Amino acid sequence: MTDNSRAKDRWLARPPLKAQPAEMNEQELWQDSQERMLGVRDSLASRIVGVVLLLTTAVATSVFAAALYSALALHNGSTPLHYLFLGLSTLTFSWVAFGAANALVGICALAAGTEGNSMSPEPAEIPHGSRTALLFPVYHEDAREIAGVIRSLVEDLDNRGALDAFAVFVVSDSQSQEDRAAERDIFRLLSREIGGRVTFAYRNRARNVGKKAGNIADWVRSHGGGYDYFVVFDADSVMSAETLMQLVCTMQAHPDTALIQTVPRLSLGQTVFSRLQAFANNAFGPLSAAGLAAWQGASGNYWGHNAIIRTRAFAESAGLPVLSGDVPWGGHIQSHDFVEAALLRRAGWRVALLTSLDGTHEQSPPTFVEMAVRDRRWMQGNLQHARILGARGLTPVSRLHLGMGIAGYVSSAVWLLVILLGLWLIWIEQQRVVSYFDSTKSLFPNWPTYDPVAALRLLIATMAVVLLPKLLGLAMMLARLHRDRQLFEKGGNLASLWVIELVHSVLVAPVTMLNHVRALIQILLRQDAGWKPQRRQGTVVPLADALRFHAAHIGMGVLLAAAAASLSWYALAWLTPVVMGLILSPLVTWMTSHPFDGTPSK
Repeated sequence: MTDNSRAKDRWLARPPLKAQPAEMNEQELWQDSQERMLGVRDSLASRIVGVVLLLTTAVATSVFAAALYSALALHNGSTPLHYLFLGLSTLTFSWVAFGAANALVGICALAAGTEGNSMSPEPAEIPHGSRTALLFPVYHEDAREIAGVIRSLVEDLDNRGALDAFAVFVVSDSQSQEDRAAERDIFRLLSREIGGRVTFAYRNRARNVGKKAGNIADWVRSHGGGYDYFVVFDADSVMSAETLMQLVCTMQAHPDTALIQTVPRLSLGQTVFSRLQAFANNAFGPLSAAGLAAWQGASGNYWGHNAIIRTRAFAESAGLPVLSGDVPWGGHIQSHDFVEAALLRRAGWRVALLTSLDGTHEQSPPTFVEMAVRDRRWMQGNLQHARILGARGLTPVSRLHLGMGIAGYVSSAVWLLVILLGLWLIWIEQQRVVSYFDSTKSLFPNWPTYDPVAALRLLIATMAVVLLPKLLGLAMMLARLHRDRQLFEKGGNLASLWVIELVHSVLVAPVTMLNHVRALIQILLRQDAGWKPQRRQGTVVPLADALRFHAAHIGMGVLLAAAAASLSWYALAWLTPVVMGLILSPLVTWMTSHPFDGTPSK
C-alpha cells in the first residue's frame, strides 16, 4: 500500500468492508426544537436521593459557615476581608461536603443492594440479532500493545461463541509518517491473524479534525449504519468478553437507552505512583460511583471510553457543533464526552451507569508528571463547558455534571485564595492594637475577636469531613475481608496501604492546586494545551528533572512557610501540610516514579 495517507484516509480491512454510512447530525446548542420520541424520566427514587444529597451538603455547609463565623467572632466586629474569607472558605468546604455526602449516599446504596447501578444489567449471553463495533481510537500509541489487547479479546469472545456479534475497528489519528508506517505493519499482520474469524479494519485519518470526537464521528459517518451499537476503548483500556456481552444484552433489553457507562478499575501499574493511584481508585472509587448512580438516574454521564453506545441515537442526537471563537474557549469541543451524554439525555434517551461490572479496566499515568500533563488538557476541556452550561433543553442533572467538571478545577484557585487571605487576616490581627476600653463609659472590656478553641474544633470537624470518603472506603474493605474471613491475614497490609495512600494524597494535593491555578491563568490568557500523545509506560523521573519540574512549587512552599513563621507558630501549623507537600514535591515525584517491585520500568 503506497503512503498517500496525507491526501486520503486509508482503510485496511479483512474481509473487505463496504461503506455503511450514518448521517451525523450536528446539534444546535441554543435551540431545543428536537422532538423527543422517548422522553425517559428520572425515577422518583433518584430524584429523592438527589434532594437528600443537596440538603445534606447544604446543611453541612451551613454548619461550617456558622462555626467559622463564631471562630472568627465576627459578631464582635469585622471587616469586608473577614467576610470574604468566610465566603471563600465556605465555598471551598461546600465542594468537600458534596463529595462526602456523595460517598454516604454510595455506601447506603450499596447496603441497600443496588450494587451501585442506575439500572439492572442483564446476564452475559450470546447476543443475537445485533452487531456491535469495538472501536480502538489511536493517537501515537504503542500499536503492539493495542494489537495484543485486541488479540486477547477476540480469543475471549471466540471461546464464548460470541465473536460473530462483534467487529473490530482501529481508527487511528496518528500524524507522523513513522507511526503510520509502524501501525500499518502491525495491524496488517493482526488482520491476517484474526481477519478470518472476525471483521477487522484499520484506518488512519489524513487530518485529525476534531481530535478524538472527530475520529469517532468520522467512523459513524462511514460505517456506523451497519452496527446497532459501538463500544469505545482507550489505548490503555481493557474489557472482558463477559462484560461486553452483558452490555450488549442490556442494551437489547432497554431500547430507550442510548449509552451505558462502566466504571473502569485501574490496573496495577509498574510504578509506585500508579500502584497508589490504583489502590485509591479501587478502594474509594466504588463508593463515589455508587453515589453517582443513585442520584443521577437516567441522566448519567459519559467518560469517553469503556462504554457502549447506541449508534442511531448517537448519530441523531450527539453531533457536536464547533464553538465560535478561537481555542481554548472556542473551536472544537475538547472534553466531548460530557457534552455528548448531555445531548443524548436532552433528546430523551437514557444514559446509564453500571458500577458493578468487574471486567472493565484502564491504566493510570505512570508518574505524577504524566498525570499533570493529562490534567492540564482535561482542565482546558472542562472549563470550555462554561460556554455550554446554558444550552437549551439540558436536564438539571446534566448541567450539574458539567458544573462539577468545572468546579473540580476552579476550586483549587479558591483554596489558594483562602490560604493567602487567611495569612493576610492573621497579619492584620497582629498589627491591630487591642483597646480593651474605648472612650465610652462601660464596665465591660472589648475582648479580642479570635477564638482559637472554636477554630481548633472547626479544623478537626473539617478534617473529618475531608477524610470521610476514605474512612468509609476503608471500612467497606475491612468489612469485605471480615466476610471472607481474611481480616487477620490481610487487614494489617490493607491498613498500611491506606495510611501510605493518605499521606501521598495529602502531599500531592497542594502541588495539584498550584498546577490548576497556573493552568487557569494560562487558559484565561488563551494559551492552548494542544493534544500531545500520552506516555503510558513509566520511566524513573531523574531527581534533577523533578527539581526543575517542581521549582515553582518549592519556591511557593518556601514563601508560604516564611510568611506563616513570621506571623505565629499556629499559622505555620495551619499550613504545614501545604508547605510540606510543596517543598517535598520533587522527592515525592522521584520516589513514586520508581518501579513498585524493583524491576526496571519499560
